[in-house]
Amino acid sequence: MKRKIFSPANMPNLREVVYDKIKEAIVTGVIPAGSKLSEIDISKQFDVSRTPVREAIRQLAEAGLVSFAPRRGAYVLLPTPKDVLDLYEIRTALELIAVEHICEDPPKKELRRLRESFEAVSNDWDAQRFMIMDEEFHSGLSKNARNNFLDFMLEKVGAIIGICRHYAIDAIPKVSSSMEHIAIIDSVLDGDAVAARENMKLHLANTRDGLLEYISRHPEVSRHPEDE
Repeated sequence: MKRKIFSPANMPNLREVVYDKIKEAIVTGVIPAGSKLSEIDISKQFDVSRTPVREAIRQLAEAGLVSFAPRRGAYVLLPTPKDVLDLYEIRTALELIAVEHICEDPPKKELRRLRESFEAVSNDWDAQRFMIMDEEFHSGLSKNARNNFLDFMLEKVGAIIGICRHYAIDAIPKVSSSMEHIAIIDSVLDGDAVAARENMKLHLANTRDGLLEYISRHPEVSRHPEDE
C-alpha cells in the first residue's frame, strides 16, 4: 500500500477519524483484500503518530475486518466460504425482521423513489454505482424498522460482508438483482409481510450464492496469511 490513499487527519478524535477512514477504504476496496496494513505507511499518510493507527487497526480486527498473522502483521481478509454462509445466516434473519416490521408503516415516498432507480438499472452499470443504491435500500429498511438495535447489528454484519461485495457484484446480473429489489419494494408497499419475507430470502440467497461462486473461482482472495 504505497500510493497516497488518505489525507492528513487533523480532527480532535484522531483514533475515530483514522478508524473510519481505514474502514471505508477496506469496505470500498480501495485497500484490497490481502493487503498488509503498515502502521508506518498509514501514519505518514495521515500525518499522525503510529498510536492512533495501531489502535484503529486493533479495532478493525475486533470488528472482523482485519486479521493478524504471527510475525507478519495485520492483513485485510475476505471471508472464507464458511464465513459467508455464517454471515448470511445472520444477515438473513435480521433483514427478515426488518422487512416484516417496515411493512407495518412503509416510507412510501422513499421506496417509490428507489423503485424508479432500480427500474433504470442496466447490466453495464458501474459496480460501485449499483452498490451505493443497493446499500441505500438495505440500510433504509433497517433504519425504518423501528428497532433500536437492529440497525446496529446489521451494520456490524454488513461491514464484514462489505469487504467482498464489490468483488462479487459483477458476478450477479444487475438487472435481475434490481428486479429482486423491486419485488421486495412492491411487497412492502402492499403491506404484504409474507411476500416481502419470501422475496427478501430469495434476494439474499442469490447474493450469497453469487459471492460463494466468486470465491470458488478465486480461492486466493479468502486465503489467510497464516495459511501460507
